[in-house]
Amino acid sequence: MEVFHEGYRQPMSKRYTGRNRRSINTVTTKSGKTIKLNRSLSDRSKARNAARSAAKAAYLATLPKDRIKRILYRMHPRRVAQYWFSREGGIMALKIVGISIVIGFFLTIGLFAYFRKDLPKIKNLSGASLGGSITYYDRTGQTVLFNDYNSVKRIPVDSKAISPYIKQATIAIEDKDFYKHGAFDVRGIMRAAVRDVTGGSGAVQGGSTITQQLVKLNENWTDNRTITRKVKELILAVELEREYTKDDVLTGYLNIAPYGGQEYGVESAARDYFQTSAKDLSLAQATMLAAIPQSPSYYSPYAGNRFNPAVTGDTFSPEALIGRQHYILDRMVAQKYITKKQAEEAKKVDILAQVHQQSPKFSNIRAPYFVLAAKHELEQTYGSKIVQRGGWKVITTLDMSLQDKAEQLVASNLANVKRYGANQEAMVAEDVKTGQIVSLVGGTDFNNEEYGQNNYAAGILIPPGSSFKPYDYTALINNNNNVGAGSVLYDTQGALPGYPCTNKALPKVGGNCLQDFDFKYPGPMTLRYALGGSRNVPAVKAMLSSVPNDKSSGRVDSVNKVINTASSLMDNKYAQSKKAKPYNCYADEQLTQTTQCYGAAAIGDGAFLHLDDHVNGLASIARLGKAIPRTYILKITDASQQPLYEWKQPKAQQAVKADAAYIVNDMASDPKASYLPGSCTETNCTALNRGGYKFHRYNGWKFAVKTGTTNDGYDGLMTSWSTKYAVVSWVGHHTRRVTLRSSMENLTAPMTRGWMEYAHQNDKAVNWTQPSTIKSASAFVVRNKISFGDIPPSPTNDLYPGWYIGGGTVKNTSQTIDKVSNKIATSCTPALAKNVAANANAASWNIDIFNGGKTSIGTGSSGNNSTNPTATDDVHNCNDSPPTVTLTAPSDCPSSGCTITATVSQGTHQLSDPRYAQFPGTITFTLNGQQIHTENVSESPHTSSFTYTPATSGSGALTVTVTDSVLYQGTATQAFNYTAPSAAATLVLGAHSGTSASFSWNNVGASGYQLCWNGFSGGCSNQSGTSASIPGLVPTKPYSATITPDGGPASNSVSWTQLP
Repeated sequence: MEVFHEGYRQPMSKRYTGRNRRSINTVTTKSGKTIKLNRSLSDRSKARNAARSAAKAAYLATLPKDRIKRILYRMHPRRVAQYWFSREGGIMALKIVGISIVIGFFLTIGLFAYFRKDLPKIKNLSGASLGGSITYYDRTGQTVLFNDYNSVKRIPVDSKAISPYIKQATIAIEDKDFYKHGAFDVRGIMRAAVRDVTGGSGAVQGGSTITQQLVKLNENWTDNRTITRKVKELILAVELEREYTKDDVLTGYLNIAPYGGQEYGVESAARDYFQTSAKDLSLAQATMLAAIPQSPSYYSPYAGNRFNPAVTGDTFSPEALIGRQHYILDRMVAQKYITKKQAEEAKKVDILAQVHQQSPKFSNIRAPYFVLAAKHELEQTYGSKIVQRGGWKVITTLDMSLQDKAEQLVASNLANVKRYGANQEAMVAEDVKTGQIVSLVGGTDFNNEEYGQNNYAAGILIPPGSSFKPYDYTALINNNNNVGAGSVLYDTQGALPGYPCTNKALPKVGGNCLQDFDFKYPGPMTLRYALGGSRNVPAVKAMLSSVPNDKSSGRVDSVNKVINTASSLMDNKYAQSKKAKPYNCYADEQLTQTTQCYGAAAIGDGAFLHLDDHVNGLASIARLGKAIPRTYILKITDASQQPLYEWKQPKAQQAVKADAAYIVNDMASDPKASYLPGSCTETNCTALNRGGYKFHRYNGWKFAVKTGTTNDGYDGLMTSWSTKYAVVSWVGHHTRRVTLRSSMENLTAPMTRGWMEYAHQNDKAVNWTQPSTIKSASAFVVRNKISFGDIPPSPTNDLYPGWYIGGGTVKNTSQTIDKVSNKIATSCTPALAKNVAANANAASWNIDIFNGGKTSIGTGSSGNNSTNPTATDDVHNCNDSPPTVTLTAPSDCPSSGCTITATVSQGTHQLSDPRYAQFPGTITFTLNGQQIHTENVSESPHTSSFTYTPATSGSGALTVTVTDSVLYQGTATQAFNYTAPSAAATLVLGAHSGTSASFSWNNVGASGYQLCWNGFSGGCSNQSGTSASIPGLVPTKPYSATITPDGGPASNSVSWTQLP
């Protein structure tokens, strides 16, 4: 049976046989029409294309042959419409739309990628690129010290710290649909475009949302309205709203918005305009602030002279500001943020009366010099450009209680320092354990336009004077094995590197010797008394002896060793990063070119440092040689409240061995060794207002104390440290070119002592713990009193470091020493100068390399300085002549007194010599061995004369003795008789009636008496006995009488009325 396909006459069985391919591609319908069939899609496509080509050819055949006419023919509206509404036109339209969508999609992606590649990623809404105030706080984080700003004054705060009024007012005027639209507002953009084109109200109309404005402000973009900028703005705005909530965006905007002048952010604006916080803004205040950001130069009160005297061009319009504020209130009512009543009440407020004048940058700053130092540390750590961007919260190390005390002490001492030529004071104090600066005063008048911001505590280089000496002795002990507190350096004039000493006159008249401050040179001194006495010669020798067997020219290796040791103790990390030292000598007056230091640096002469480095170096000694960096900063958070830094106790570096530091602490805290006047018990010292400058003990605390005076007298310093605090104070003139007319202790002690005692008053004493390695061994004994405050003798046993292998083995046998030279006496030493004492041979402890000593000895040594020569008296010579004296006095001295005179002439040595000031020349008069007069003598010849009134009667030897500066004596004697005055008699009235009165008196051994009376009548009569009568008196009249022994005083006076 044949099967036919519907509509075809050809059987299906024959259709696909493959024979006569041409015949099977065609069929004949019932109607007789022949139809060509397609066997595949390819054939169909070919057929379709062929049909199209045929149709196109047929269509073109109908067109005019002229090209122009053909174009016009096609463009006929009827034919165009016919085409687009045909099947082919619809397909073409779909193709065009689809291709456009694809192209637009890729074009959008390309444009986004093109513009986005140069855009920053918005990591936070802090406005870091805009900058802002750096707010400094005390260590509690509660007390604001200063809001520091440069061109931008801004204090970012959390959303909770912003009043709802300012949020609502800002939305009402800037972006009323803020919570309804996304990153941008299409309607707003279109509305702005229409108004810009038509010139409608408001002229140029912005369409930016708060989010877009935040992007612009956050990136510190200008207000140009280019397409490129707008595209970038939209891109970042979209990203912003994907990352943050609407409240985050609004808070970010309010923290960045410009409010006129240098005020950026609502917190800064609230503080300056209204002296309040953003959280506490009233409705009237909030709406006034919300009116400003659109045009700060027009709406801000700080654009006008009334509120900102510094303005040169006044552009502020009060009427415009009030008008815009009222408009904002109406908008807030319309948007149901407030009621109409609230708006009307706010409009009644005279808001400009509440606006404060713009304050100068440093107004209301607390602890200004401390803040400057903290800012300097920030810039050293992060770089000045980063710090200037700001917006940070910096919690400092400042202790407000200690700072207030420091400022009070400086202020109360100012009149004192001005009296003697200074006008500046500074002091800086550090917590020893942590290295944190707890108080700092850098000057006396921060607002002085000429020099007010010179920070003498942290910014100005200061020569430390003798306050540097603790470093000299620390380095000497630390680097040698033969040195301890009881070791000897000779305080004598002689040639030293840098001091040729060919002329021993004072430097101001051409002398070139190293001078002590008092021009005394007492000979051998222990390190303890050399440091306590602030002796210059031993200190310079200590620096020059720091390196054992130093062969360098000028012994600069030793000098550098001490300076490196001091620098390590000061531990200034910033200086170290610059390969610099905090203590330097300079080749120019501007102190910009460092140069090699020499021995003078040992006493702070020609070398400079910052006081805050100095206090940290001393604190490192107080830490038993452990150095840690000093710091002003505890914590930093950035503008987005993210922590940038938090202080942690640094790991200490052992800059010097603990034994060396402990010994120096012990020496500097020894009140007996100190030259300062006053006295101390084991727990306390004489008060300053009672003449006590020593303060080495306070409620059981041990305070190390070291003073400092520069050779030119321009600078005075005093330092002190304990286990708890270290402090350095300074006084001088702001030019540092005025010699002060007072002892520096008088100027610096009130500050230094006052601060130390205040800082320790409530704490239980905790003093240094002696390292177990410290040795106690015999020491040279200083027996002469050198200064007004030191108390000899020095200890017979003293402290030595654990590595000490020299000295101390000499037996403590008694020896006769010369008190003047402190050396072993010879046969030429006068008897008065001889003293038998133990530990008196300075050679046994001599470490003075300039006098035959050794600072270090080999380990194979016997442990003493036996190779050192025994030092003998080199002051006295057997050929010396003693001083001479002549005596002039009467052989008999009556009871009324007589004059005694002596004339003195010097012998070989001066009567008084500044080299031996501990023994000033004296002249002494004695009678039968009892002193009756003494005085100092200096010039030769010298005449001494005085009146002697005998207290008793007798005879004997009158002797005068003159003693010169080296204890040579000269005497003169003569026989001398003397009569004492009679004693006073006691007069007694007897019968006194009629015309006479009788008297009696006791016998006082006088040869005669004189009875005198006066009254109605008067007179005197000589008497030889002990009774008498006065005749010729008038009854009822008043009288008085006295009796006077010959050569004696008058008696008591007797008064009476004569009886009838």
